[in-house]
Amino acid sequence: MVNEKIRSSGKRKPTKSILFVALLWILQSVGRFVFGYLSVITPGGLLDVEVAQVTIQTINTMFFVLGILGFIAVVGLLLMRKWGFWATILVSVSTIAFDIWGVTIQFTAAMGFVVPVTSLLILLAKRTQLQENMK
Repeated sequence: MVNEKIRSSGKRKPTKSILFVALLWILQSVGRFVFGYLSVITPGGLLDVEVAQVTIQTINTMFFVLGILGFIAVVGLLLMRKWGFWATILVSVSTIAFDIWGVTIQFTAAMGFVVPVTSLLILLAKRTQLQENMK
């Protein structure tokens, strides 16, 4: 009955799961921007190993791109839109792929797996329930 009231009124409130995932992605996206910015202003970047300038530029670009995409996905999630759900899945998978490459350069990139893997586990485990409540 509550679900029908929510559907008929057109207002959908984010679930606790959505709020948790959104908070994680806000933190992740802010972190990506901060690391990208610090890497840009630090001569040689933030890496512990020496790499080509094009590698540093690729890393910095990906930090900013994934940060922006993370914020866009969060907006969709908080608005309870299906595209926000799928955008978060896509950004999570993209982040994992980027961080797999990052681990080959510096092991600390493995920390970047925490948010996307957690997000995927939560969103995919509750996929049916969440999508029923999304526009």
